[in-house]
Amino acid sequence: MNFIGKRFLVYILLIVSVFGGLAGCTQEVNNINTSTELSMEEKLEDFEYLYTIISDNYPFLKVNERVNGINWLEQKTKYIELIKASNSDMDFMYNISAIVKDLNNGHTHVIDKENFTRYYTVYTNPKQGKSLKPWAKVFKNKTVLEWYGFKENESADTKKQGFFNLNTPAFISDIITPNQVAYLQINQMNGEKIEEDGKEIRNFYEKIKDYNKLIIDIRGNSGGDDLYWIENVIEPLAKERTSVDNYIFTRGKYGKSFYKARRIKQSPVTSIAKSILEDFPEEVNTDFDYYYISSRVVVPKDPVNFNGKIYLLVDKAVYSSSESFASFCKDSGFATLVGSTTGGDGIGIDPLFFSLPNSGIVVRFSSLLALNGDGTINEEVQTTPDIEIDPTIGTSYKTDEAIQYILNN
Repeated sequence: MNFIGKRFLVYILLIVSVFGGLAGCTQEVNNINTSTELSMEEKLEDFEYLYTIISDNYPFLKVNERVNGINWLEQKTKYIELIKASNSDMDFMYNISAIVKDLNNGHTHVIDKENFTRYYTVYTNPKQGKSLKPWAKVFKNKTVLEWYGFKENESADTKKQGFFNLNTPAFISDIITPNQVAYLQINQMNGEKIEEDGKEIRNFYEKIKDYNKLIIDIRGNSGGDDLYWIENVIEPLAKERTSVDNYIFTRGKYGKSFYKARRIKQSPVTSIAKSILEDFPEEVNTDFDYYYISSRVVVPKDPVNFNGKIYLLVDKAVYSSSESFASFCKDSGFATLVGSTTGGDGIGIDPLFFSLPNSGIVVRFSSLLALNGDGTINEEVQTTPDIEIDPTIGTSYKTDEAIQYILNN
């Protein structure tokens, strides 16, 4: 993810392996406050609010139609009938979740009770100042707090809860071929262990700096904090200043306060030269209002002077922050990507949140349409590897086809 106020992304940039179930319906109805049932009129009003926000602001409506065959906006009548079939507040939340799920985006889902406290803790953290103010406003809404049965004075108990599996090491380093091929597996971009892991990873680099090849394996890594890969991979290994620019587009007015909080300055899409627009997807010109160019620049920091070849192993599970790493490596040429196409949606800032006015249900959604360096939509095309090969993780190096390819070529 992004560039401006990067430290503010902290831990929340979705780890899909942890939150994959959030896009489903069954986990999003647990333990909500049902002391006062919503009327059908209130439920329908909430749906209309949801529909309007998505219709005006969501960036991937046409991507969803092309990739998944779902024209979400044309499903309105069907969705209204689904809402009318909600016989209880729990049914209603279940059905709202199902409707949002039809958008088919890993960052877009209803927030459930179990994880509400974690999101609340991260996005209302006073240390982040104004950069998270619009996000915090959603979570501090009185109706929201009542719906989730959450008491703000109890939030301190959640601070020990993170979005990372602390029982799983964030990285594993190894030697595949002595004096020739080194291996670094990054399981999660753990924002809680950037500095701690960075020391150990740098020590590993010092030991293998004269090797011919370094394999960095992020297969199965579905996100975390960009600072993990910036500080622990790019900065110590880069030989020179490395930069990548991405066009990022937005729709509607809802996100303006969020972008302002991150000091993002946007310009009208109409200000882009026609010769450039012609190379972009058609919907950029027809459906989007504003854009900015995200420039990510990474400067070497105490480089270890590794002169070998760097390979990055990727697969479909690479998403969010890990996707931003893969995209950066591909567009900058920092590493050769080996494996299969990634999962996408990794360029930009945190997803946005909004709450439904009557119930207080909180919905998270991606708001940015980011283009890869070649002008394709990252969410749609993701990041394609330089070398396509079966990315299945082997039981050993010898049974891992991707690793064997690197060793033998």
